[in-house]
Amino acid sequence: MTELNKQFLLLEQQLMYYKKEDFISLLSEDFIEYGSSGGIMEKPFLLNELTDQGIEECLFTVTNFQAIPIAEQLVQTRFVTTNRTNGNSQNRSSLWRNENGTWRMFFHQGTPIK
Repeated sequence: MTELNKQFLLLEQQLMYYKKEDFISLLSEDFIEYGSSGGIMEKPFLLNELTDQGIEECLFTVTNFQAIPIAEQLVQTRFVTTNRTNGNSQNRSSLWRNENGTWRMFFHQGTPIK
């Protein structure tokens, strides 16, 4: 796995623990998510749904991870998550941009695999 893949896999996995402080620091202020249910969520909505402690054990396994540089300060991630509790899988994609030296996600989308 390349260093770029390792770096962004760690960032994506950090968010999978649903800790409010991680969402505050890793999501851009203009973040938007197109959820698998068809809903559109922005950062303030997500922060309202989270707790400070998050969850102790990640619910997902990640496979087929790729971090693709799109421009000098822009990276797209593409990967598959499988929920460990129900076996459901989703194709996922995120867009990350470097904001003053910090990589922050500004877009995410998940689509169920049927």
